[in-house]
Amino acid sequence: MANQQGKSTTSILSLPTEVVSEVLARVGSSSSTDLFSAKLCCKLFNEASAADTIYQRVSLEKFEIVPWHKNDKVSRFLKKCRQCQNPEAMYRKAVVDYFSDKHLDAALECLEEAADSGHPDAAYALGIIYLFVGTDEFKRRGMGLLSGLQKSRFLQGAWKLCRENLRALVRMIWVKNPVFLNPAPICCAMTHERKTSSWPMDADDVEEITCEGCACDEEIAAICAALPNR
Repeated sequence: MANQQGKSTTSILSLPTEVVSEVLARVGSSSSTDLFSAKLCCKLFNEASAADTIYQRVSLEKFEIVPWHKNDKVSRFLKKCRQCQNPEAMYRKAVVDYFSDKHLDAALECLEEAADSGHPDAAYALGIIYLFVGTDEFKRRGMGLLSGLQKSRFLQGAWKLCRENLRALVRMIWVKNPVFLNPAPICCAMTHERKTSSWPMDADDVEEITCEGCACDEEIAAICAALPNR
């Protein structure tokens, strides 16, 4: 198409569907509301919005984690997000199922996939679950995972947020999984001198626990305090 000055212009409707899908994926990653509005603009946008990459990246910020009322349309949308490996969708479903004592193997696998994708809340939740499971092997995994998260330069300042996000989530559900009822301590020592911890409970703490086992016990205590039925 040529404009009045003789210069060619390109309509967005002439762009390849893959390009439009990428644009919509970026829109959806910031706001699901904007994505849904864009779908109503034209047939091309509606068709392009069916791409798996959009469901994989769409923001779920405006969706309730535990809805008060069942909505089949929303349920189908969230299921599609999980099928397309949306990390936030997998994290939410896995935590709700695992703490509710449902589909434990599938929930753990789903949480591991979300953590592997780089979702920090999923990695933190997975580390916590490993600690609660209590076997020596899982304890080692949990300690290693949480320690690695804290030391990551990409998570500076996000450690406390991961904990609070998990605490907020478990407050919304009825925790029925017995592994969370009587957690065994990670550290076998009864007392320690206090010094700077490798992963503190709060960024402004002056004195902290001495070993990773004690740090794990503090994390366990923080999650236990949030369990609504304790």
